[in-house]
Amino acid sequence: MPLIRCPKCGQAYDIPGVIAVRLSNSIATCHCGEWLAGSKAAILARMLNPQEIKEVDLQPYRVEMPAVPREAVAVVGATEAPFAPRSVRVITSGVKQPLNTIFTIYEFPLLIGRKGCHIEIDGAELSIRHCSIFVRGSDLVVRDSDSHMGTFLDGQQIDEAVIGEGVHLLRAGSAVISVEPVEELGKTVEPIHLDAAELVDESVLARTVQQRRESGATGNGRIVLICLEGPLKDQEFEVPPTGLVVGREGHVRVPDEFLSRKHFEVVPDAEGIIRVRDLGSRNGTFLNTLPATNTKVQAGDEIRAGVNRFKIEHRP
Repeated sequence: MPLIRCPKCGQAYDIPGVIAVRLSNSIATCHCGEWLAGSKAAILARMLNPQEIKEVDLQPYRVEMPAVPREAVAVVGATEAPFAPRSVRVITSGVKQPLNTIFTIYEFPLLIGRKGCHIEIDGAELSIRHCSIFVRGSDLVVRDSDSHMGTFLDGQQIDEAVIGEGVHLLRAGSAVISVEPVEELGKTVEPIHLDAAELVDESVLARTVQQRRESGATGNGRIVLICLEGPLKDQEFEVPPTGLVVGREGHVRVPDEFLSRKHFEVVPDAEGIIRVRDLGSRNGTFLNTLPATNTKVQAGDEIRAGVNRFKIEHRP
């Protein structure tokens, strides 16, 4: 029988073969809340066709781990050296409930998102579970949870990255979060379980995105970014449903020393409204004369970045 081990807490599950063959099309989670089987697509499909996607209870197959001192425990996929709890100070601002708290992370990841998380932020376009911070070896690591808006550390979009010493800016959706590794102990991070039924609003998002893609594919409308001034003057770029990143190394590459590598993005939100978002650039992005952090683009607006000016047009 195959042995499955959680990459976060190290808990092992001895899965019978008849169960193992169903895991790829099912949903299964560890007791710590980490997904062990089932992609986001499977989760969304369950919302639409619950009779086809089942949740597998792994608890009967849990392998009892021998009791060992915490300082001697290591997580699968970590360095060979044992790891100890790490603490991080998290500060949020500009939200309904500002936070300034130290969390101590060991066995379980610190979850950030809209619902069922240790840090919950409303109105910032976060996924339900957007990203997490966990311990690997001696490092604190931040990982994107396949979010629909992405996770950015110090202005760079990441799938997974180590949080070094000092203060760092973590952007999830339109929320900007300060994270800083510290030595003092804080609030211990415990597991949080989220009922799969609470993910139903993600299926609404999936259907909206799919409808928008189908609309674009049938020629019902296109969104075009036009350069009005700068090295790419008069060039046009169609904005896909997944968005368009502009910078020295973005989807739209602009040879402008005043631009960051990934300077800003233009992207339709879940309702199809076009927004411009600065990606942590060093010189900023402006919509007309105001900084554009997560700003809706209206007809006639100009996007300014470095020596460049852009506008958005909707075309049939």
